[in-house]
Amino acid sequence: MAETLKTEVLVVGAGAAGIPAAIGAARVGAKVILIEEDSVIGGAVSDFYVDMFCGGPMRGVALEAQERLQNLYPMNQKARFFLPAHFQLVYGKLLEREKNITVITGARAVEVLTKDGKKRPRVTGVRVERGGGNFSTIESGITIDATGSGIISILAGCRSMYGTESTGTFGEAHAPAKSSLKVQQCTWMYISQRIKDGNPFDMMKLEHVRLGVLVNGVGWFHNDPEKAMKLDPGIFLHWGCAVECQDTRDPVEMARAQGEALKAMERDLSLLSENGYAVYLAPRIGVREAGRIVGEHVITENDLRSGKLPEDTIAVGGYGLDIWGGNIKTSEAKVPLYGLPYRAIVPMDVDGLLLAGKIISGSHLAMSAYRVMPIVGSAGQAAGVGAAISIRQRRKPRDLDPKDLQKILKTPKQGEILLGSEVLG
Repeated sequence: MAETLKTEVLVVGAGAAGIPAAIGAARVGAKVILIEEDSVIGGAVSDFYVDMFCGGPMRGVALEAQERLQNLYPMNQKARFFLPAHFQLVYGKLLEREKNITVITGARAVEVLTKDGKKRPRVTGVRVERGGGNFSTIESGITIDATGSGIISILAGCRSMYGTESTGTFGEAHAPAKSSLKVQQCTWMYISQRIKDGNPFDMMKLEHVRLGVLVNGVGWFHNDPEKAMKLDPGIFLHWGCAVECQDTRDPVEMARAQGEALKAMERDLSLLSENGYAVYLAPRIGVREAGRIVGEHVITENDLRSGKLPEDTIAVGGYGLDIWGGNIKTSEAKVPLYGLPYRAIVPMDVDGLLLAGKIISGSHLAMSAYRVMPIVGSAGQAAGVGAAISIRQRRKPRDLDPKDLQKILKTPKQGEILLGSEVLG
């Protein structure tokens, strides 16, 4: 079976960046197709159980989702974390409200379609595997890579960055003397829930408790065990354990890391079971860092610490450097409010493509700050708006005037991703 679909904006990846990208484009009036290789939407929330909005500021579609989670589901009222199914339901309803969006799950992009251009090739769509040797073709005016791995950009011929840059690469103060292929540690997260009567279990007995056991109504268990046990919510989100992976781009290496993680968690999982708790492991071990695509500008630690918002800012962040497996002191990780520039979501090597999520153009250090859901959600939504404007103006995304994009991002319809005081125009 061969099928060809056509759309103005194609978003590949229905996660924390891709869903806002699709909604942002649709609210400008573009026809959008959103595809996801998993059978359900959610990305890292569904696959890795990254079930909390960490960092900020919360704006745009991400804020709408948070408010709906808190209003519709009792356990999410004033909650720090939520259940994956609730996330899927809330984001699903937000997508359903946008009549210009077609969502296709179970669709794995295996080929990127391009045409030759005067200066660089132009992405014109993707081919999607349907099983049994069948494929579908999706032709698009603008494509947004929100995959988390950057695979669409790489297949299109974009250069990528992987690993840790040296001090000499970008002049970053906290970069090591030598570059390496080392990336942030992976974490296999899980949810525990008491299913038997009895006294609450003291999570301080777990080997990996200080990596993070999140308690709704309290925060981190290890910061106030007495309060957590007194409140006794009965359900907890665990940062199960952290392991190194030689190459997070390699499925075989990822499988090896997941096997190592299961062995590392064996004692904790047994303790929880013995004390009457069921454990729901995330389907896959969580990847904090994969490839990053080279854009018109590479965001660095120096950019984040400058205290100045770029003129082409399309989203802001307030979360500091957070490198799992690194050695940056807490006091040195803090940064002022920073802006993500439009140039960082425009890949250098191709036209007809924009970037969304943690794959946008940035250094290893910088990405550790802006990789969290609220920030990539705002930047992803901005990418969707930028794609829709490019379609409307019949110009390449790299030729778009960022001020046109910023004007729309300030509007209530887009959830005021930018405030008037944050950028000129």
